[in-house]
Amino acid sequence: MRLYYMTSLDTAVEYILPERRLRLAQFEKLNDPFELMSVRLEGPKGRAAYRILRQHWSKRLGIICTGQHWRSPVMWAHYARSHTGVCLGFDVQDDMAKKVTYTQERKAIKLNPKEPYHGLTLETLEELLTTKYSQWAYEEEWRLFSNLDKPDPNNGEYYLPFGSNLALREIIIGARCKRTAADFDKILGPVDKTIRIAKARPAFETFTMVEQQRFKPVFIKPRP
Repeated sequence: MRLYYMTSLDTAVEYILPERRLRLAQFEKLNDPFELMSVRLEGPKGRAAYRILRQHWSKRLGIICTGQHWRSPVMWAHYARSHTGVCLGFDVQDDMAKKVTYTQERKAIKLNPKEPYHGLTLETLEELLTTKYSQWAYEEEWRLFSNLDKPDPNNGEYYLPFGSNLALREIIIGARCKRTAADFDKILGPVDKTIRIAKARPAFETFTMVEQQRFKPVFIKPRP
């Protein structure tokens, strides 16, 4: 499936495209303090036990936040530095992507310290990984997950490299971005599959971003 990742221009041209990888975020560093906390636990013992489990998952599982489209002007404003950045379109394996659900209320569960993982099942864990408060629903988020195995020795961060599981196929230049398709062509280096470069603009009749028709799309063919 095709999923889209928005970012600033600097991050795209200085790190993501030349290094051919996306940084994996850790849950405890995301901008929502309720990550992995869509449940409601009663009593200090239950909260303490869940705190340990949450720390465990945060250290072992990384996340990349994406969306199924790039039409939202709000997403461009928040994640592509007020439309001056870019949106990268990737083909990913369907089983890698999990759709986020949004809710008003936190689900009540009971932990059992005598059971593995205090009784949390894989189904409950997946629900915790993909549930957020309803006010985040405008993001229409899809999540990619990967184990945090080997940190980069230079900065201690974790990454998911481009490849068959994460194939770059599109670059949509933000409406206020001054870079050209030729600029991105120079940065890309080796290309495994054809990459389409287009430019976004505000629609004339709706509150959505659309493709700029006067900007002729550029296709970067595979090259070593």
